[in-house]
Amino acid sequence: MCFAPLCEAIFNLPDSFVFLRALRGHISSFFFLSFFAFAVTFPCFPDETEDEVYRLPETEVSADRDRPEQITRDEMDRDDKNDLWEAVRDVPGVILSGGGRRNDSGFTVRGYGSDSVPVYVDGIQLANPYRGEGDSARILTGDLESVEIEKGFSSELLGANNLGGAVLLRTAKPKNPLEASLKTGVDFDSIFHYADSTTVASVGTKLDLFYARAIFQYRDINHWRLPAAFEPVENNPQQKGDRLWSDSDDVKLTLFAGFTPIAPLDIWLSYVYQKADKGTSPPDTETREYVIWDWPVWNRHSISLNGKYQIDNLTLSGLFYFDKYDNRLDEYKNLVNYELGIHAPHSDYNEYSLGSRLLGSWEINSKNTLQAALTYKHEDHKGLRGEYFGENMHEETHISEDTWSVGAEYAITPWEPLTFKAGLGFDALIPLKYWNEENEFIKELLDSGTLDAGYFVGKTKNMFLYTWQAGIFYTLPVKNENQDHTIRLTYARKNHFPAMSQRYSTRFGSTLPNPNLGPEKANHLELGYAGYFCSLGKYISALNVNTALYYSFLTGKIVTIQLGDPSSYGNPNVLVDYSRNLDALDFYGFEASPELSIMEYVTIGLSFSWNQYHIRRTQDGIKSLSYYPAVTAGGRLVYKPVKWLTVIPRVEYVSSRYTDTLGDTKLDGYFLTHFKVSADIGKYFSVSAGIDNIFDTYYEIRQYSPMAGRSFNISAAVKY
Repeated sequence: MCFAPLCEAIFNLPDSFVFLRALRGHISSFFFLSFFAFAVTFPCFPDETEDEVYRLPETEVSADRDRPEQITRDEMDRDDKNDLWEAVRDVPGVILSGGGRRNDSGFTVRGYGSDSVPVYVDGIQLANPYRGEGDSARILTGDLESVEIEKGFSSELLGANNLGGAVLLRTAKPKNPLEASLKTGVDFDSIFHYADSTTVASVGTKLDLFYARAIFQYRDINHWRLPAAFEPVENNPQQKGDRLWSDSDDVKLTLFAGFTPIAPLDIWLSYVYQKADKGTSPPDTETREYVIWDWPVWNRHSISLNGKYQIDNLTLSGLFYFDKYDNRLDEYKNLVNYELGIHAPHSDYNEYSLGSRLLGSWEINSKNTLQAALTYKHEDHKGLRGEYFGENMHEETHISEDTWSVGAEYAITPWEPLTFKAGLGFDALIPLKYWNEENEFIKELLDSGTLDAGYFVGKTKNMFLYTWQAGIFYTLPVKNENQDHTIRLTYARKNHFPAMSQRYSTRFGSTLPNPNLGPEKANHLELGYAGYFCSLGKYISALNVNTALYYSFLTGKIVTIQLGDPSSYGNPNVLVDYSRNLDALDFYGFEASPELSIMEYVTIGLSFSWNQYHIRRTQDGIKSLSYYPAVTAGGRLVYKPVKWLTVIPRVEYVSSRYTDTLGDTKLDGYFLTHFKVSADIGKYFSVSAGIDNIFDTYYEIRQYSPMAGRSFNISAAVKY
C-alpha cells in the first residue's frame, strides 16, 4: 500500500512524492508494529459504574471514541498533574514549549502550536482574543473530569481555527446526594526547602431535580531550584540555587448549578473566576542581554448558560457565554530598575469573548446519524497604556470582530463492521472595528504630507473559509470475543484565521501591520489501528493497542520577516518586523502509546512518537524548525503489591532538537526518571510521596532556560 497516489490526488502537489516515498517503507510494516505498541484507549472490560458518572452535557461535541487521546481524572490524580501543561506531556505527538518574554507554557500537537490547536472547556475556547492562544500552565485541572486531544481529524461542530486539532476539557457534575473532597500537596526542592503547594477542595450534590458543585483551587509556587550541574555565566544575574523569578500564584473558583425539571431537559449555569500572578520572565542564563517582563495580573471571569433537551432520537443543545480576560505587563529596562521597582508605564489587555452555540443531533436510525451546529463568537480587545507616574490608563488600541461557523457531520454504518463519517464546515471572520493610536498618528502624517505612503495604516477585511473531512472506520471480524480491532483511514482539511495581533500589531512602531494577512491551511491524512486483547494467558489480563501513521501538509504558515522601515526614507539600518504567509511544511510521523496489564498487580504503559518534518518553501536561510525533537518517549509501571499500596516509577525521554531556524545550534536530548508511592488508608483517606527528576538531570525545553532539578513531594487527600 502506498500513500503517494492518494496524496497526489488530494493535494495536487507534484513535489509531495519526495516525502511520501519516505513513508512508503514504514506503511508496509505499520500493522506489524501496531501489535507491539500499546495505548490507553479502551478498557479491557466495560466499567460497570461508567453509566453512573454524570457529565456536564457536551455542547462542544464529544470526541470520537474511535480515536481520542484521553487523560482521565484518575490519571491526573495518580501523576499529580495540576495544570494542562503537565497533563499533556506524556501524550505522543505533544511537544512542550515554554519560557520567553511572555513567561508562557505551551505545547504543539504534531507540529501545530497552541494558537492552531485551541483548548475548549465545556464548549468555551480558552484563549486571549488578541493573540488567539492562552497559557496552558494557568489552566488548572482540579475541576476537570478528563482531557481529550483530537489531532487533525477534529469535529466540524467545534467552530473555526482548529487547524491542527483541538483539546477538549470536560467538567464533571456530582453523582451522589452529597460528595466532598480535599487534596493538598507540597513540593520541596533538592535541599528540602519549601518550593510550592497546591490545594483543591470540592463539594457537590445531586438531587432528583437539582445538582450543584463548587471547586476551589489554589497553587503557590515559591520557587524551583536548578540542578546542581548548572554553572552561572559572568555578568548574568542567575546564580546557582533557586531559579531567579520562578514564583507564581493561581487562584481558581468554579461554580455550577443545574436544574432538571423534567427528564428530557437539563439547564445549568456555570461561573469561573481565576486570579493569577504569572511573575517575572526568568532571564536567559547564558547571555548578558535580557528583557525583564513582569505579569502581575492574569485574571479571567467566565459565565455560561447551557441547556440540553432530548426527546426520542433528537437532541438539542445550546450554549451562551461571556468570557473576560484582564492582563497586565510591566517592563523593566534593566536589573537595577527592577530592584528599585521602576518600570515602564503599565500595558494592559482588557478583552472579552461573547459567544453562543446551537447544536442538534438526529439519530435517524440505527445506521445513520446527522449532527449540525451554528457557532457565533464576538471578540473585543482594548490595549491600554499607563503613565510613568500614576495609575491613569488611556486606550491605545481597540479591535472587535465576529466569527460565524456552520458545521455538519454525518455518520453511516452500511453494515456492522464498517462506519463512514464525513463533515463539512464554513467559517466567516467579520472585522467590526479597528482603531489604533499609532494608526491615527500615521494618518495625520499622511494628511500633512510628512509621509507619502500609508505603510503603517491598517485596514480590515472579511475572510471566508471552508473545511471538510471524511473517515472510514472498519472493525475487523474476530472469532474471539475477548478481542476487538478497528482500522481507521481519515482525511481532514482545516484552516486558521490570523489572530488580531498578527494582522494589526505595530508594537510601538517596530512592526508593520498586515491586515491582508491570509489564513493558514492544512491537509491531514492518517492511517490508524486500535484494539484490545483480553485474557491472553495465565498472567496477561489485558493488552490495549492504538497506533497512528500520519502525514500533514501546511501552507500559508505565518512567519515574521524583516523589511526596511518605509518611514525611514531608505535608511538600510532601520528595519521593522512584518508578518506574511510564506512557509509551506510537511509533518509526518508515527505514534503509539502503551498499556499492558499483568494480572491485577502490574500495569505497564509506554508512549512513543517519531516526529518528522520537511520545509517545502520558506524565506531564505530557514533550514530547520526550532524545538522540534525527532523522538519523544515515556514509560510508566504501576505496581500494586497489595490492594491499598501503589508504586509508580516513571521515565520520559526527548531527543535533541535545533534551537534556531538556521540549524546551527542544538539542545541535547534528556532522559528523566520519577518515582511515586501512594497508599489508601481506609475508604476515604489516601497519602502519597514521590521524587521528580531523581538524578537531578540538567535539561532545557528552551535554550538558556534550564528546568527544575530534583524535587520531593508529599500529598494527602480526603474524599467522601
